[in-house]
Amino acid sequence: MENSRRTSRWRELPLTLPAECAKLVTGLRELKARSGLNLAELAEATAISKSSWERYLNGKQFPPRHAVAALCRVVRETEVRETEVGETGEGETGMGETDSGILAGWALADAAWSGREHGIAADHVRSSPATEHSATVRPDDPAPRRCPGPLHRALLAASVFITRRPRTATAGVLLACAAMITPAAIYHMSHGVTRASRARPPVCRLGSCEGRNPRTTACEDPITVASHTAADGTRLEIRLSPSCQAGWIRARPAHKGFRIEITGPGGHRQSAVVTTLPSDQGPVTTAMISAAHPSRLRACYYPSAHQPGRECFDGADAPT
Repeated sequence: MENSRRTSRWRELPLTLPAECAKLVTGLRELKARSGLNLAELAEATAISKSSWERYLNGKQFPPRHAVAALCRVVRETEVRETEVGETGEGETGMGETDSGILAGWALADAAWSGREHGIAADHVRSSPATEHSATVRPDDPAPRRCPGPLHRALLAASVFITRRPRTATAGVLLACAAMITPAAIYHMSHGVTRASRARPPVCRLGSCEGRNPRTTACEDPITVASHTAADGTRLEIRLSPSCQAGWIRARPAHKGFRIEITGPGGHRQSAVVTTLPSDQGPVTTAMISAAHPSRLRACYYPSAHQPGRECFDGADAPT
């Protein structure tokens, strides 16, 4: 009987394989040898693909329990046929001494395999892509067993917790949301207060602004309501602060020795004479004059005492 059985030359098992798993694989190899079948015949007899049996018997992948039971059944049937024993006291669903021992060994090996953090010797015995694609995979072949990662374990634990304590889990979610929203609300409120505190109220309004320097007041919202470029290139603008309801002239001089004058309602006037150019080449201004509406403002430019004449414009075309 031994001479009729075909034997295979197996690869050495990975050194990282747990002892229980190595013992199980050795037992499976012995059962295959007793069956006298090659891998293709074994695949046909067990309805498990040849590539799967190659991985099981070389320690690359942990064999599922039904694969071990199928191999035991094939060995029993082969030995029954060879010895021509008519009674089958241990049928397909029966358990002989050998079956009990190998399946008990499978349980120990399964515990050892499941306790490992990674697959068996993944860097050393991983099958090549060509082998995987060329092998015939049957629909009932089991997927490789893999240990869950940290994220998977955390999600499982969270799922169990939510199922057992839904109210506690809901309260925890609400507290987490509040913890995220509250700092953002405090941040926006504090920054809103800061911006509000920076917006100073005007220190004058209408008549109380008469004669004051617009650069030293809190009239910080001026708009240009009218502009004019004189013949000598001097740029003139009528400026108005809506919050202070006061206006003034801003000029960017092309030379010194000129005069600018702003007139408001009732003939009130403010003027400035520029005898020297600013050292920073910045603009010069007149003092402020009360103005409830820009159309009531009129600006005049006098080139110099030696050049008679003037150029005037007003804010009549300015928007309300």
